[in-house]
Amino acid sequence: MFINIEVERIRRYMSKAELARELSILPGELNDWINRRRAIPAEGLRALSRLFGGCSIDYLLKEKR
Repeated sequence: MFINIEVERIRRYMSKAELARELSILPGELNDWINRRRAIPAEGLRALSRLFGGCSIDYLLKEKR
């Protein structure tokens, strides 16, 4: 699980549906990204970084241990 994507989403008081809408994807696809069932495309990572105030992609991809 990419926990920091969830941390940043919650920090911004966004629902998963709102974040998915901002990324122009379906909520199920966002869930698949977060839970590592589907690879996050490069453009998706860049969009997440921008939405979350420019945080690094390395930070977003840190896994829950």
